[in-house]
Amino acid sequence: MKKFRRQKLTVNGNQVVMLTAGKGEPLMFFHGAGTVTGFVSLLHWAEKFKVMIPYHLGFGESGDDLTINEMHDYVMHYMDLFDQLGLDEVNLVGLSMGGWMAARFAAHYGHRVKRLALVAPAGLRVPEHPTVDIFKLTPEELVTSLVYNFDVLKPFLPTGHDVNFIVDRYRESSSFARIAWDRLHDPKLPRYLHRLTMPTLILWGKQDRIIPVQQADVWSNHISGSKVHLVPRAGHLVLDEKPSAVSAVAKFLS
Repeated sequence: MKKFRRQKLTVNGNQVVMLTAGKGEPLMFFHGAGTVTGFVSLLHWAEKFKVMIPYHLGFGESGDDLTINEMHDYVMHYMDLFDQLGLDEVNLVGLSMGGWMAARFAAHYGHRVKRLALVAPAGLRVPEHPTVDIFKLTPEELVTSLVYNFDVLKPFLPTGHDVNFIVDRYRESSSFARIAWDRLHDPKLPRYLHRLTMPTLILWGKQDRIIPVQQADVWSNHISGSKVHLVPRAGHLVLDEKPSAVSAVAKFLS
């Protein structure tokens, strides 16, 4: 069975830990605002691609950079990482906050993105189907809202009072808050989405209780030629809940 390898990098003075697996065309995954479930479900991609999953600064095993306070800071950070790794062109996948990040990256540096998959991306303001303000949810409300089938999430949660788990989640939520506390959308993003001219897949769990599935059509309307794939009986963490969603991304990128 394939396993991820840990690679330690220093990018513009910041420590970055990146998980890698497989061989082939590069596939870069931008994770969402939490890393509690890990990325084992994504190892399927390593059968066809060289999978690279860097922890964002302020998340997981990577270091902190408290000067990051807007999404473009992450875009520039990843441009530095791409340059350092010599990545001229990649298949790019982003989930939730990582989808917002991937869309911004691809809008600015489209020549570096061969194909793009946005999985329940954050970043757009859709008043009739608004994104839930996760900063107003209790930890219990947030956890139960992430998935359709809670049994999928249970193995990743502590059974008792786990100080390290609490500290890690607080750190990651604080990192997300620095770019999204004032608003959970990017008011300039819609004007740039026409620049996403590479083949683009928009994938969503039909029972997403964080970012409503109705937003998929809004994204599709902004991105000419994009394809929408909806996954039944799946919530926000659709890649963890449904192996078929992981396979759908792999098929599209292939």
